Amino acid sequence: MSNLENENQGENRLPANEEALASAALETIQDTLDQFLATADVNAVFGETIKHQGNLILPAAEVISIMGFGIGSGSGGSDDNRGSGSGGGGGGKTFARPVAVIIANEGGVQVKPIVDFTKIYLTAFTTLAFITSAWLRMRRGR
Repeated sequence: MSNLENENQGENRLPANEEALASAALETIQDTLDQFLATADVNAVFGETIKHQGNLILPAAEVISIMGFGIGSGSGGSDDNRGSGSGGGGGGKTFARPVAVIIANEGGVQVKPIVDFTKIYLTAFTTLAFITSAWLRMRRGR
């Protein structure tokens, strides 16, 4: 191999401390991802079944999971200041709310929805605010 090839291979390899940081970051991300996926399983959607007077009751929920990760690295700098760096971060959130109760008995299966009046009221007020805002803008335009 020529000296140029040896130099290029040396540039492509991470220094030992950066390699350890990258490995630790990936391990942290994997652990976080495992914990996150554990909260968004089927048991979060369908609760424990309840037997009551010949009825089998199964609560159902809506589960929304949001997650994001980022990893960065840097290098370079002036001759005085040898630059380098790395970093990473991530986060996520799982939301769950009840949406229905499923009741099974000898007569059949029924799905009883759970109405979320708070969500309905917030939607109505938000819509009313947008309509009022648009109406006021149109009125000023005359």
